[in-house]
Amino acid sequence: MSNRLRGACALLVVAATVLTACSSTGQAADPATAPGPAALSSAAGPVTVTLWHGLGGAAGDALKAEIDRFNAANTGKIEVKAAFQGSYADAIAKYTSAIRDRTTPAVMLTNDVTTGFLHDAGQTVPAQAMAAANPGDVDLGRLRPAARSYYTADGQLLAVPFNTSMPLLYVNDVLLAEAGVDRSTLGTLAGVAAAARKIHAATPEVKGLVQPFDGWWFEQLTAASGSLYCTPDNGRKGTGATALSLTGDAQRSAIDTVARLYTEGAGLDTGTDGNAALAAFTSGKVAMMFNSSGAIGGIKKAGMTGYRTLPYPLSGDRARSGALIGGAALWVDRVGHSDAEQVAAWKVISYLVSPEAQERFAEVSGYAPINTAVDAAPAWQAFLAKNPDYAVLTKQFADTPAIPATSGCLTGAMSGIRAAVVSQMQQAFSGAVPLDQALAAAQQAGTSKIGDYRKQAGK
Repeated sequence: MSNRLRGACALLVVAATVLTACSSTGQAADPATAPGPAALSSAAGPVTVTLWHGLGGAAGDALKAEIDRFNAANTGKIEVKAAFQGSYADAIAKYTSAIRDRTTPAVMLTNDVTTGFLHDAGQTVPAQAMAAANPGDVDLGRLRPAARSYYTADGQLLAVPFNTSMPLLYVNDVLLAEAGVDRSTLGTLAGVAAAARKIHAATPEVKGLVQPFDGWWFEQLTAASGSLYCTPDNGRKGTGATALSLTGDAQRSAIDTVARLYTEGAGLDTGTDGNAALAAFTSGKVAMMFNSSGAIGGIKKAGMTGYRTLPYPLSGDRARSGALIGGAALWVDRVGHSDAEQVAAWKVISYLVSPEAQERFAEVSGYAPINTAVDAAPAWQAFLAKNPDYAVLTKQFADTPAIPATSGCLTGAMSGIRAAVVSQMQQAFSGAVPLDQALAAAQQAGTSKIGDYRKQAGK
């Protein structure tokens, strides 16, 4: 198991321990209410908002630039103190420690896989409640439906998506042309698999497809088949997920379609690192790649030409299947923070997801603008005309239905689940064990992770 997966498993234990502490002390406040503008206007002086995040590189620089703009426009009223906390895993580990110490930040920017834990921890104010109490700020209806759906439980938006990605299919036009592959056939998973075999047969030294072995990709294959990753309802109602689901017919067929490419030699195994897959694609070792939309920047940095992006292929009905989002969302912390801090935090979040801020952030970072008001902006339209990769991403967001299958599994056990699934899928894709055996073992292990988490959380 990689260090990254060991860290994920350790994080699950820490998170569950923190949940036990929260439930036993009763420190979590009622999430149904939220402070309004009066709390901020009556503050005795400038309000300081601490913000923790795990964004590095261009995205981190873009976030800092927006925070600097906010601070300049709110001198004497609100000051944001942002702190980079390392990777997403590092950041959430520090946050769990901060819960115990009662030193959490006013705003936490954390990734998709931590949604279930933060929902259960009871430290935050739901975004829906903050929006209702502060109607003059961000319009939640302007946020992209597929992203809203991911961060929603029991019909309530928990956090505000900020840096949001989606999976895409990247293709090398030259290698496809040499093999006689028609790009119009690549809208389905079966079409991609057929093309991968055709490419590898035409040029044996070139593989047809590469995808990272990160757990996100098996969740993508599930959503693209129209299946649920966990039951019931992908954990979106009641007390959340109770079991992992990996062996349904549609889901199993989708995973098998890709697994066969690897066992037959038409797929390239580069491990769990998305950057390794990117390097293989940009060097021409493989003709097609599943990767995050965040890989656009890496391809451009590598100086690759003669490629294009296409929507992530589906194996299910388009009305009932689609891609999952990735990235991170902004959470308002309640416990240990004054009403004035909470409202000031909401002001910061409202600014960061405003059309103007999101347009600038997207152009620099490679993420999709989360605010749909950006779409009609002349400057953004001009940017899309020059950057067709982003146009594909934007359209995929618009075409993705906001349904349970595309919402992902909501459970605080997701880090442990991903570790269990990846280890089994690596064996199946290498041909070491039969796929059905690996799927059954991963399902059992993932369900056990959920059970352990629920027990620790007192569910």
